[in-house]
Amino acid sequence: MDQLWSASTTMRNPERTQSFLQVAAELEGEVWTHETQRRLQTLLIQRRFYVPTADGLTHTQLELLGDYSRQMTYDEARDIFDSKGYTDPPMRGRTSFSPLVKLGLATLDNGNRIQLTELGRMFLNGEVSLGEVTLSFLLKFQLPNPLSPGCKNYNTKPFINTLRLIRRVNELCRDRGEKEKGVSADEFGIFVLSIRTYTEVEQRAKDLLDYRQAMGAIRDQDAREAYRTEFVQNYLPTFQQPAQNTREYADNIIRYLRLTSYIRIRGGGYYVDLEPRRRVEIDALLAHDDGSARPFTRQEYTRYMADLNAYQLPFETPEQLASIAKEVAAEVASLESALGLPPTAFALASGVRALKAQIRDLREQRVRLHNQKLKLDYQQAQRIDEAINALGNIRRLGGKPSIELEKWSSIALNIIDDAELIQPNAPLGDDNEPTFTAPAGVPDIECFYQNFGAICEVTMLTGRDQWFNEGQPVMRHLRDFEDSHSEHENYCLFVAPTLHRDTLNTFWMSVKHEYEGRKQKIVPLTIRQLIHLLEGVKEARDANYKVCSADMRQLYDACTTLDGVPDSTAWTTHVEAQLKAWHSRVTAPVS
Repeated sequence: MDQLWSASTTMRNPERTQSFLQVAAELEGEVWTHETQRRLQTLLIQRRFYVPTADGLTHTQLELLGDYSRQMTYDEARDIFDSKGYTDPPMRGRTSFSPLVKLGLATLDNGNRIQLTELGRMFLNGEVSLGEVTLSFLLKFQLPNPLSPGCKNYNTKPFINTLRLIRRVNELCRDRGEKEKGVSADEFGIFVLSIRTYTEVEQRAKDLLDYRQAMGAIRDQDAREAYRTEFVQNYLPTFQQPAQNTREYADNIIRYLRLTSYIRIRGGGYYVDLEPRRRVEIDALLAHDDGSARPFTRQEYTRYMADLNAYQLPFETPEQLASIAKEVAAEVASLESALGLPPTAFALASGVRALKAQIRDLREQRVRLHNQKLKLDYQQAQRIDEAINALGNIRRLGGKPSIELEKWSSIALNIIDDAELIQPNAPLGDDNEPTFTAPAGVPDIECFYQNFGAICEVTMLTGRDQWFNEGQPVMRHLRDFEDSHSEHENYCLFVAPTLHRDTLNTFWMSVKHEYEGRKQKIVPLTIRQLIHLLEGVKEARDANYKVCSADMRQLYDACTTLDGVPDSTAWTTHVEAQLKAWHSRVTAPVS
């Protein structure tokens, strides 16, 4: 059977990839025997980076896996691993290690010993970003390749041919006088993920538009679904479960493509299109690379994937980089004009290295200006309603909920008060939309005010894993922020759909007593309570009062003053009471 291009088999969740790589690093230098393979998988279970399915496990083992407040011993993890009764236990470790090899992050040396590549070390050390690792992989990944079984009749670089197909669809739409909008998520799964050879792109583009026209003529939803199912079965007869898999695989790979900054999402997550701000880069790539695969030995391909600079970017010439710099500078100038700011003097740099540095600086400036404009735009009442509605429907916005929560929490903080800077740490695309959640080791959002500072941490987790993933990291992030900005008071706003009792108790101990020898000021809020704050801001405007940072600081202090509050359960009630009192105060009509 033919197979769709699937991120689930070639690229794992980035956070999970980093976790797996950390464990592999602990075993570096060891010979890759069956025992080492078993040990790798056991360590992944022990750290809860990998949680096996329930079958074969006792009630006690399942409780241990789910109790993130308990540290698991190696022996306990090995018992869980052995209890699964796998036919080939070492294969589990090989399966977990394989994506690291495919991504060029780890390898086996000539002595069959585990070895991190230079790229893997740079990724673990934070020297390269997730976006850089992703782009490096996608530019080079091809089918067939010596690391992936099957696909012998393929001849494609999936990422390059994805760009080619989207561009060709837009060209055909333009020729027909139709709106250029990229491809829908549904079309992406059917026509992009099934490309077997670079020579198919032209016909796929025409087939896609025929499919779009046919679907557009069907109004009844049940009839549309029936047509889709029959079409996919007939169009992709050699693929396994095509109607189902074209949907399941699409959402995953689109998230990864966004990390490259070459792809943008349009229409509330419905359409996938080329990023217009990367036009020069994309055009140069597609003029240089026709999307065909190259012959490699296993050793050659492994070295190729591990080398961050192995794929020579064709736009890194003085002429092309100068064109990119001018385009970004023009957008910076436009934003400055819209904000009423004096224009920044611009002089084109000279030489490849200087131009690349200039482009990076200009893009960072563009992000800062975008954030200023965002803050200005969201002072309008209708935009506040937009934020309220988004937060209230966070799981139905079309994007990954965790990414959406970071985005809209950042917007909410911009709306609420007069911060000097609200700085999200999530990677951003050129459209200023987050491409993923903030990386591990830093706060999700940093907030800078005239007389105090704050961080904001958000999560969509609600169970015990909320405490495990967020409890200690949140307090550590706040302490690091406190140490870096010790000239004033600092706070942390923690936002989640619901607050788990273990999370609350952990934060309570930090606020009431201490964390690493000093008390902290952490305010735990539900998404509903954050919405209530926004509603208060809007009502205050109607009462001719503008909520400011002093109001928020007063609220934070009230929520973290725990005199007479006996425990973490009572703290929940206390926070709710302070929110209601704050709301009444800021919405009282100004005489």
